[in-house]
Amino acid sequence: MIGPAAGPGARLAWADTAKGLLIILVVFWHVVLKTYLQIDWRIGVPIPGVWGVIADVTYPVRMPLFFLISGCFAASAVERSWAACFRGRVVRYLYLYVLWTLIHTAALWAFPDFPTLVPRSVAEFIEAVTISPPNVWYLYALALYFIVAKGLRRLPSWLLLTGAAALSVAVAAGLIDIVSNRGSLIANLLFFLIGTRFSTQIRRFASRVRPRFAAASLMVYLAAFAVVRVVGLETVPGVWLAVSLLGVAAGVAIAPLLAEVAQLGRGLAWLGRRTLPIYVIHMPVLALADAVLVGWISDARMAVQLIAAVLLPVVLTTVVIAVSAAIGDFISRDRLSWLLDLPARRLTRPPARAGDVHRPAHRLPWRTPAMILILAAIGISATSAAAVPPHTSEITTQPASRAGEVSIGAVGDILLYDVGHAVPADHGASHFESVRPWFTQDIVTGNLEQAISPDTGYDKCGQSSDCFAFRSDPVAAEGLVGFDILNLANNHSRDFGQAGYEKTRAALDAVGIRTVGDRDEIEYTQVGDVTVAMIGFAPYADFNRVTDLRHVRSIVRTATEHADIVVVQAHMGAEGAAADVVTPGTEYMYGENRGDPVAFAHAAIDTGADLVIGHGPHVLRGMEWYRGRLIAYSLGNFGGGGVFGVDASTRYGAYLSVRLRADGTMIDGQLHSVRFGYDDGVPMPDPDTRAAELMNERGRRDFAENAVTVGPGNTITVP
Repeated sequence: MIGPAAGPGARLAWADTAKGLLIILVVFWHVVLKTYLQIDWRIGVPIPGVWGVIADVTYPVRMPLFFLISGCFAASAVERSWAACFRGRVVRYLYLYVLWTLIHTAALWAFPDFPTLVPRSVAEFIEAVTISPPNVWYLYALALYFIVAKGLRRLPSWLLLTGAAALSVAVAAGLIDIVSNRGSLIANLLFFLIGTRFSTQIRRFASRVRPRFAAASLMVYLAAFAVVRVVGLETVPGVWLAVSLLGVAAGVAIAPLLAEVAQLGRGLAWLGRRTLPIYVIHMPVLALADAVLVGWISDARMAVQLIAAVLLPVVLTTVVIAVSAAIGDFISRDRLSWLLDLPARRLTRPPARAGDVHRPAHRLPWRTPAMILILAAIGISATSAAAVPPHTSEITTQPASRAGEVSIGAVGDILLYDVGHAVPADHGASHFESVRPWFTQDIVTGNLEQAISPDTGYDKCGQSSDCFAFRSDPVAAEGLVGFDILNLANNHSRDFGQAGYEKTRAALDAVGIRTVGDRDEIEYTQVGDVTVAMIGFAPYADFNRVTDLRHVRSIVRTATEHADIVVVQAHMGAEGAAADVVTPGTEYMYGENRGDPVAFAHAAIDTGADLVIGHGPHVLRGMEWYRGRLIAYSLGNFGGGGVFGVDASTRYGAYLSVRLRADGTMIDGQLHSVRFGYDDGVPMPDPDTRAAELMNERGRRDFAENAVTVGPGNTITVP
């Protein structure tokens, strides 16, 4: 990322090797964090976690070691006059930073699901390169560091070391957090200054390193890193600085030994001399590969996922580096090197070389444009293939209760069973009579956790007594009248096979109840002048998976393009009496990955969802106010005796009603408390409002100042 010092004698061969190793680590880290871990892995073995740990190990070392090596390369340059080095260093780095940001802005806007910060307007672009540089600020920082190093060049070394010691004390005391961007800038500046001031000493140290010392230093670093992670010392002031110092020492010790390995040393040095184009180009190349691979691997068979889980980080890192280096070489061969350097004050024709006699005076560059066109074609094909198809069926239309707004009523898990795990005698005809007066909203919805179907001859449980399969005859659909849309994306809608699932949809449709839940299915409703889209999610392959956040964003984005309001239903999270807590992280049940409810809900709202309705835990969870939108993580059970009411805590549910403007903002809302008996499972209004109390307690516990609570009169209060 920084050019070698002038003159062949000043070149630091071991540092070229270190730069090559560093660019591999940088690309590898981006591959793992931005692509590999974004895949919806369903393999049941912790291979992705192992790669995540390996990438994590490189984190405290990459940037400090990079700035130390950069300082070594810059050592001779800072000795020159300001006039001699200002343009060649400071202006050059700032130019490259603007170029880097421009390339990302131009290339990554086409990949909105790729997890990186990209300016979306001219104003954001100007802000990115002037006021608030994004997280990847390496070139920007180099320009600033060079100015500081040049200004401090004449200070005595003891004063610099004293300042470094004072900085270390400040970090250890917690006055500066080096994990933040501000702290990282300061800490990495320290390494850059050490590199410029003590380049000769570092080079001498590297030349005298022995394999045993290098191996020992690496082991010490790995041990320190493991202790910090296992014990949880990341937040202790100064710990990461100490770990980084150990890692930098290990890197300086290992690099010269790698340089002595014939093929490996030459290969790393070759990469080190191409670090700049690889760094500038690799992120768009990775975004392109990401668009091609993530969706395909997420939906692939188990065998394909296992192979990809083992090999993808290494293979993709190699491909991204190779393609980026090839583009850099094409740019050079097309005589466009100034694009990745700094345009000369006056472009002149390069001197003739031997063998150029018969070449035309000017040759149009073709390699670079050809490569860009090929990559663009691949990107267009990949994004087109991954796009969620638009809705093609008729949109249901109905008048609005109030012009310019839509009201939504929602409940959690619905089951028409009694204590004997049998269908009630009246087939559920009276199941909702006590609560049906609440069903006055424009759209009333819930999660139907059973089949409404005749016997299909298939039962997923077979002869097992530890398995539940829920089914009611088609006549039971009449008891569900009052609901407008029922979600079928859950673990029981296919208890009686695909035939039972399809017959359930047909039975509900016959009584005027629509369903949602199929893969890529979006149910649209035109309420007056406002279009509402509803999407169902669950952790299973036949549905839109809550575990596949890339697809979550894709289908929600499609819905926002065709609707004013987007409502998300999600069957997610662990279940049972102890599952009332919402914390970031993946939840498991019966060995299944049930998703990360917080990550899912936030991803949906970040992409444009206006209301998230959660169910599946069978207990009530708190509600969160996130970016001006409501998330109900679990509305509990809305009836269902015996099976759902074994534990007293599962005998409570809620009826949530909200009014939304056409732009998705909430006008007001209410939450009615429900209880039901263990014997019959019939939902009844709860005058004690126990459900609201439980949701308030759990919301305040889990979301603090972002908790949505229920006040007097069942009225919802937002922060």
